[in-house]
Amino acid sequence: MIQPRLPATLALAALVILVPTVSTAAPTGPTRPQPPPPSKVLYDPDQATCQPASVERTFAEQLRPWADQPEPVQARLRLLQAEMLRGSLQRCVSRGLLSAADAQALEQRLLAGPQPSSPQPSSPQPSNAQPSGQRP
Repeated sequence: MIQPRLPATLALAALVILVPTVSTAAPTGPTRPQPPPPSKVLYDPDQATCQPASVERTFAEQLRPWADQPEPVQARLRLLQAEMLRGSLQRCVSRGLLSAADAQALEQRLLAGPQPSSPQPSSPQPSNAQPSGQRP
């Protein structure tokens, strides 16, 4: 029996067509795609997130994993945490999930929270005293 040679002929024809296009391409090295632009992710709060008890609990737990870090690191993290708190409260207010007065009171309470390691001065400090920036 005679086998038709059609598939082999088609393969040869495809090879003849593709070889010039492959061989004429200039070697340029690997090209890398541009990285995507950084995205700023904002999480829309819901009713449960905007509850004062939930905000207070989350605020208290956020810095716990970094409690063993040096004071300058913790100070920077507290600043970042305060910024994030303000943004979250602002989104809660803008979505009508928290009143502006409640958000303001919550912010003041959390940011002026207890400082267990800083003793309260018994006498007023002179007006030219500068804080050292370190914990006593």
